[in-house]
Amino acid sequence: MKNNHLAFLTWLRALAAMLVVVDHSVRIAATRYFAEDPVSVNAAIQFFDIGTFAVDLFFALSGCTLYISYSERLRGAGDAGRFYVARIFRIWPAFAFSLLVYLLFIEFFKYFYVGGTNLWIAQFLHHYSLLNVIQYLSLTFNFTGPRDLFIGPYWSLPVEFQYYLLLPIALLIMRHIKFGFLVPLVFGAALYFIYQKHSLPVNRYEVFKMGFTFFGGVLLAHAYTKTIFRMPFRIAAVGVALMIFGAGAVRCGLIGFPDHWRFVSDHENLFGLLGLGAVMFALFSAPVESHSPAAKFFSRYGEISYSVYLFHMLFVGIAALLIMKLHMHDYASKFLFAALFTFALSYMFSNWSYNYIEKPSMEMGRRLSMMFSLKNSRAGGEA
Repeated sequence: MKNNHLAFLTWLRALAAMLVVVDHSVRIAATRYFAEDPVSVNAAIQFFDIGTFAVDLFFALSGCTLYISYSERLRGAGDAGRFYVARIFRIWPAFAFSLLVYLLFIEFFKYFYVGGTNLWIAQFLHHYSLLNVIQYLSLTFNFTGPRDLFIGPYWSLPVEFQYYLLLPIALLIMRHIKFGFLVPLVFGAALYFIYQKHSLPVNRYEVFKMGFTFFGGVLLAHAYTKTIFRMPFRIAAVGVALMIFGAGAVRCGLIGFPDHWRFVSDHENLFGLLGLGAVMFALFSAPVESHSPAAKFFSRYGEISYSVYLFHMLFVGIAALLIMKLHMHDYASKFLFAALFTFALSYMFSNWSYNYIEKPSMEMGRRLSMMFSLKNSRAGGEA
């Protein structure tokens, strides 16, 4: 499959990363650092405070792209092992490096921070222990707790990794039953059922609640490989824009459903459905190839989006320190400063991180998975 078939998905990943930056810039702007800061917020800016929708997009995109990449390559336990090795080296080294960066930044932040401990950005002041660092590095802290240490966006990383653990099982079952499309539906429904029961002794339930977004992406990709339907790129772009504006409308209370409608009455579930809608439009668009500066920028931003997600809070924290130092009070000014500062510096830093942390670790993962494959094939030959 040519890369231009999936270009729109990369651009959508870039949009998701940008929305996360905007979301946290909105929170910086909405924080009252001084008594003279206005209480009211800017409704137009608040419309794009949709970070949860952006994370749903990431989950749906992961399920979608991983199915496309691995559905034909996962044929047995050995293939699953190679998948796990590759995914561990895809996300863990960059995450571990980012945690080291934040551990150093926390000390810097403590020295210069002059605000109250109850403010949103004061998450950098939370006490932590060596055990907490180990819990986070093991990607189990959504089960063990504690929550909201180091940076808030970390919560999604163990969730994503736990979906990786489930995916090979789902793909192998899909390969061996007649109605394979039912498998992601069952996985998503089963996870949501566990969330509703709240019967497990875990700290956070997002991995269960949001499973339908990841496995919904798997289902969309399965349908994509089974059909020839493609829509014009312009129609698909309008569809993605409508999903994003729909998420903003949900965020502002312009779209909602009665409480007795259960699943869709929950705004977080609506974000997930809209995220799946955006992925559907992007996935089923006709292949597009563009060499425009905008297309190149979105392709690159999508490529480094994981590093942007990991490191943008570093610059959000610095922006907050500068806002307090400069005594900025106006909501719009604080937002523009935080957004532009974070976009620019996180983009530059993430390019460096992608080139020198992510790419080498991905290459190491590929080599190890190939060694794993070779070892298994030799063992099979000897048997």
